[in-house]
Amino acid sequence: MKKFVVLLGIFCCLFLFDGCNLTKEEKPTVDEQKFKTEYESLNGQKNSSGKEYKSVSIPSKNYVTYINEEKVLEILKTGTGVIYFGYPECPWCRTALPVLLEAMEAKNYQQLYYFNALSIRDKKELKEDGTIETTQEGTKEYYEILDALGKYVDTYEGLNDNNIKRLYFPTVVFVKDGQIIGTHTSTIDSQEDPYLALSSDQKNELLKIYENYFSELANNMCDEAC
Repeated sequence: MKKFVVLLGIFCCLFLFDGCNLTKEEKPTVDEQKFKTEYESLNGQKNSSGKEYKSVSIPSKNYVTYINEEKVLEILKTGTGVIYFGYPECPWCRTALPVLLEAMEAKNYQQLYYFNALSIRDKKELKEDGTIETTQEGTKEYYEILDALGKYVDTYEGLNDNNIKRLYFPTVVFVKDGQIIGTHTSTIDSQEDPYLALSSDQKNELLKIYENYFSELANNMCDEAC
């Protein structure tokens, strides 16, 4: 009887130990907590135009890692991963992000690099005489990111010059060994108002786009590693 009690005690201790380890492994990182707070803190708030931010629910374990300009360029040139360019106040980002995270979960992808490039981006406008004025210059790193994105970066809208490029938000970039597999900007063409929720069909369309890129990235990685 005593032997049974001892064995039972050992079993319980091992069970509790494994449970503690599991809890520790699933505990959100500082970056994950920060990301969740940044986006969810705007729920129910209004922007300067009086429009209410779309409410989002970000999982505590969201696998987000904040990166800087140097890390962005490293991934784009030689690395592997998925980079999400966006910022909390962006209405299109608040529409796309939950779908992106759902696609990650569906494809069991557990790493999302995040960079808020809003403050380093340039601002240009077309004047009445047809000239283009730069009202805010972008940083050196911003233009390096544009160069690294190459053909995958969009034309700056409203300037009537296809040679001028701009990073729009949200943009999600899928990279394998410094080669861009694909990118997706904004949400879907049929969404005209980012403050309105996607329909079921629209959400599924966007989800499929992201899932296909995650699958393509996994397939490319398996060419060498699987």
